[in-house]
Amino acid sequence: MVRKGFCVLSFILILLLPVLVVSAPAMVVDDAGLLSSSEKQEMEKIIREIRDVYQIDAVVLTTDSTPDFRGDDRANTDWADRYYEDHGYGLGEDRSGVLLFLDMKNRYFHVSTAGDMRLYLNDHRIEEILDAAEPHIRGGHYGQAMIVQLEKLRKYLQNGIEEGTFLYDEHTGQRLTGLYNRLTGAELAFALAAGAVSAGVFFWIVLSRYHLRGSTYRYDKKKNINVRLTRNDETYLRSHVTRFRHSSSGGGSRGSSGGGRGSGVHTSSGGISHGGGGRHF
Repeated sequence: MVRKGFCVLSFILILLLPVLVVSAPAMVVDDAGLLSSSEKQEMEKIIREIRDVYQIDAVVLTTDSTPDFRGDDRANTDWADRYYEDHGYGLGEDRSGVLLFLDMKNRYFHVSTAGDMRLYLNDHRIEEILDAAEPHIRGGHYGQAMIVQLEKLRKYLQNGIEEGTFLYDEHTGQRLTGLYNRLTGAELAFALAAGAVSAGVFFWIVLSRYHLRGSTYRYDKKKNINVRLTRNDETYLRSHVTRFRHSSSGGGSRGSSGGGRGSGVHTSSGGISHGGGGRHF
C-alpha cells in the first residue's frame, strides 16, 4: 500500500515538473545567426561571472526581425527595452541589468540599462562601450563586438559607480538624483582612525574624572549615594516643522550637466526606467 502511494505521488510530481521548474532566460539570443559557438561560449562565461559576482543581469541579443522603424531611434530603443522587460531579465527588485542589442534590419546597435546599471553605465561610459564596438560591427565581426562590450561592462563593474554620477531625464534635462559620492579607501581609514582616537580620549577623560586619578581622596559611593525619585514632570510644549523647496537644475548637455557624470534615463512603454544609448552603422 505504501509502495503504491509512493508511485502515485512520484507520477504526480513528474506531471507537475514542467510547471514547477521555470527556466532562466537565455544569456545569448542570436536570432540573426551572427555568432559562432565559441563566441557564444565566451559571452556566456563573462555573463555568468557578472551575475555571480555583481548580482547584475546581462543579455546579448541579435535580431533581423524588428519592425522597420525608419530612423525612429526612440521606437528602436523602446523595442530593446521591452524585450528586456517582457523576457524576464533583471536581478533584484529594480531588475538591474544590461541588454546589448544588435538590430541588423535597422542597422542599429544599442546598450539598454536598468536598475543599478543606470548609474554604473553613465553617458560617457556608454559612449566608450559604443566606441569600442563600432569598428568591429562595421567590419562585420559581430561576435567580437559583443565580447568587447561585455569586457568593458565587467571592467566598469569592477571600478564601481563613478564619483559625481547622477540620473537625469534625457527628454527634459531635469536632474532626478543628487551626485553619487563614495569614500575612498584612504578616506575611510582616516575616518575610522579619527573616530577611534576621539572615542579613546573621551573614555580616558571620563574614567580619570570618576577615579580621581592623582589624588589620595577616595569617595565612598555606597555610603554617600542616595537617589529617590519623588516626582516626574514631562510637559509637551510644541512641535515645529520647516519645509524647504528643492529646486531642480536642468540636465544640460548629455553626460556633463551640473559638473558631474550624467546618466540620461527614460521610461519605456512598459513603465520601467531605463538608461543607455545607441548608434547606426
